[in-house]
Amino acid sequence: MRRVRSEKAIQLAAQNRWQEAVDVNRQIIDAFPKDVDAHNRLGKALMELGAYADARDAYGGAAQLDPSNTIASKNLARLAKLAEEAPAGAVAPPSAPVDPRLFIEESGKTAVTNLVDVASFEKIATLTAGDKMEVKVEQGVVRVSDPTGNVVGQLEPKIAQRVIKLSELGNRYAAAITSIDESHVRVIIREAFRHPSLGSRPSFPTRAPEIRPYTKDSVFRTDFDDEDDDDLTEEADVEPGDAPEAALDDAPAADENTLDDDS
Repeated sequence: MRRVRSEKAIQLAAQNRWQEAVDVNRQIIDAFPKDVDAHNRLGKALMELGAYADARDAYGGAAQLDPSNTIASKNLARLAKLAEEAPAGAVAPPSAPVDPRLFIEESGKTAVTNLVDVASFEKIATLTAGDKMEVKVEQGVVRVSDPTGNVVGQLEPKIAQRVIKLSELGNRYAAAITSIDESHVRVIIREAFRHPSLGSRPSFPTRAPEIRPYTKDSVFRTDFDDEDDDDLTEEADVEPGDAPEAALDDAPAADENTLDDDS
């Protein structure tokens, strides 16, 4: 029940339904008073509503339960600064809305992985699970940034290789944070648009054609060519799949004139 409520709270935050997120996280805390993540999520939702005093109490609860919790301590520091700088009654600017479909694992269209080359935690401490990220191919790497353009980290090379190739052929990708702490940022990346020239070619081949809600411990395999299968399993932190796929080098080139910007 706690996991179901936690996932609901994350999805409410993803949809900017902050008051509902507050209510659900408070329900979790009432039932599980020692749930540090729920305290942090509550603090985030209250900050978005501009309820800084209540947010401070929520993060304070997380810090009391786990004094080493960096998310709580960083946000408490941020709240202290906001209290000094913001006028009374000021409301935090809204976060970019997130399509809730981002959090649905779908065979062939999604992958869950840890970022590499993650920014220092002081730069990303205010990010939480549910925050929308931007996916950009730049100079041979795939950078994942927050909506303000601050780089959070990069996709690991094996997944990046595939995303780069498919992006060059016309695909587009979106991402959102599924979990974050002082040393790891985990994201779900989704194929947001498949170019017609790619036909039925999946972005992230997997073992079964199923759709299921995202859960923290379930991940999808994201293999590339047959020869890369073993390396990918070790490096991408994703599940192995059953069906290998032909090399992307053989895929037809995308016709830019047919790219549907509205899809």
